[in-house]
Amino acid sequence: MSDTPTEPRLVTCRCHYCEGEIEFDASGFSEGENCTLTCPHCQTETTVTIPPPAPAPPTPPPTLAEIQKLKVAQIKNSLRTRLESGKPVFLFDSVFLPVDSEILDKQFASEFDVSILRRLGLMGWEIVQAVPKTKGIGLENVGTQTTIFGSMWAGGVGGNVMGVHVIIKKSLSVSDITDDLDDEVGEFICNHIDDFVPE
Repeated sequence: MSDTPTEPRLVTCRCHYCEGEIEFDASGFSEGENCTLTCPHCQTETTVTIPPPAPAPPTPPPTLAEIQKLKVAQIKNSLRTRLESGKPVFLFDSVFLPVDSEILDKQFASEFDVSILRRLGLMGWEIVQAVPKTKGIGLENVGTQTTIFGSMWAGGVGGNVMGVHVIIKKSLSVSDITDDLDDEVGEFICNHIDDFVPE
C-alpha cells in the first residue's frame, strides 16, 4: 500500500443560494456525482454536482524556428544514412572575388585578394570552377523626332571582367554529421534548406 498522498483535484462549483463560487477537493468523487457542502459565503448547505475535469490546454503549434530545426535534423539524418551506406556527399557553394580590372580608366578593385580561398581551403573546401562576371555598356539609338523614330537599343560593347564567381566543393564524412544543429553542416543546410529534396 502506498503512503504517497494523492494530489488534490480542486474544482469550482456555484452555491445554489448565493451564486458564490465554492472551490473544494473533489478527488474522492466521480464526475456527475452529487455532494453536499457548506457555502463559505452564505454558510448554507448546498448540493453541487462534480463537474468533468478541465480539458488540458491545447498544445501550441510549433514555431518556424522549431520547424526549421526539425527539418535540419531530418536532413542530417538522411545525409548520415547516405554516408554510412558508402555513397558520397558534397557541399557546393560560391564566393565572389573582384579582380583588378579597368574600364575607361576606372578601376573596379585595388587588388586580386584570395585570402578567403586560403581560409576556405584550410576548412576542407576545394575550387571546382571559376565563372567570370563581366560588365558591358549598352548603346541606344535615339531619333531626332522621338514621336516618329523614338529610341531603340542598338547593341553594346564590353565584356570587361569585373571579378569571378569561384565555385567551391567540400566532401563530407560521417564524422562531419554531428547532432549539433548549429555546426558548419547545420548552418549550411539552414542557408540552403530549399535546395534539399528527399530521395
